[in-house]
Amino acid sequence: MQRTRAELEGMHHDELVTRVLELQDMLKEGLAVRDALHGVMNTLLNAKADEVTRYADADDDDLAHDEVEIKRAWAAARHAVSNPLGLMHTRSEEER
Repeated sequence: MQRTRAELEGMHHDELVTRVLELQDMLKEGLAVRDALHGVMNTLLNAKADEVTRYADADDDDLAHDEVEIKRAWAAARHAVSNPLGLMHTRSEEER
């Protein structure tokens, strides 16, 4: 649960420590999920390496509309595995 600054300032030290420890646990769980997803994406990209390479090398003008979407999806998957924070930054810029 998110708290306002005023709520946090009003909490006792023991409550704050408990909250920080809970947040650390949540962060550890989130990082474990991210690592698991990263492993799955690597496995998928390796299993589909020929298809990924074919789309990566293809010119958008030579592909049908749905194939261009597939090419973009594979590119996003590669980017997510190689640089997850970079992909998040790229996506937030595209949404602006």
